[in-house]
Amino acid sequence: MLNGARAGSALLLVPLLCACSAGASGAQGSAPRAGDTPGRSAVHRLDDSKTLELPLDAYLLTTPDLETLSRGRDAIVQRCLAALGAPPAPAPRGGVNIGTNERRYGLADAELARAHGYHVPDADRPVEDYPPAVIPLVRGEVTAYNGKPVPEGGCAGEARRELHDTDLQQALVPVQQLDTESYVTSQKDPAVREAAAKWSECMKESGHRYPDPIAAINDKEFGGAAPSDHEKDVALADVRCKQKVNLIGVWSDAESAFQRSLITSKAGILAAPLLAKEKTMSIARASIG
Repeated sequence: MLNGARAGSALLLVPLLCACSAGASGAQGSAPRAGDTPGRSAVHRLDDSKTLELPLDAYLLTTPDLETLSRGRDAIVQRCLAALGAPPAPAPRGGVNIGTNERRYGLADAELARAHGYHVPDADRPVEDYPPAVIPLVRGEVTAYNGKPVPEGGCAGEARRELHDTDLQQALVPVQQLDTESYVTSQKDPAVREAAAKWSECMKESGHRYPDPIAAINDKEFGGAAPSDHEKDVALADVRCKQKVNLIGVWSDAESAFQRSLITSKAGILAAPLLAKEKTMSIARASIG
């Protein structure tokens, strides 16, 4: 999962996971089943998921990690441009950044629900690239500039190589698969099912019928360019019902327990992704510094 999500459409559908629907069938070892999670502690209260952290986050790229990588990548690109004698260029502005697990279990912010329904604020804000004057150098559309050779793939290519970006993305695949498996399996946890059923009953009391929070946020009726008053009403009721039944606390506790078991049982395949992440993040931080 790309836990630090960039919204590219009006609605942000969940789960915010990698598009690896095949799960972790290629992972080594046997995984625990829902309900077979030893050492689960008492469920804690959690009304919001903006700062929610899950055990597998350490092996994935979180929203702060992606921000650091973006800054590191730009620092390398800027250094490359300067070496070519190109004029200084402002860094690109990305899309909307969302907390790593902010909408993993659906919308959980009453203020956002009241103002935007399930829509993501500024989701349609365009992504700004480098200025046109340096784009050929960034992308490698020219082979030379000021009599100096442009790196293969441009300055962006140089940044990708220096950060070992391709190696990192390949290394993260098994973790993304485990992250997807974790989410899907946690939905089947008895405590999560019970909390979801209570949430559904709470929603009925508000006049809204959905079997679970994912069905609500993925309602096709809410796929328009702007949120309707009805969408806002549903979204606000959704958040309040989550808080009433502590759905986020129950679900995140269940998934955290399952992920801890996965980390133990899949230790053999998690070492390489962690090393790859640490290597890239170290280079990114050094580039910024």
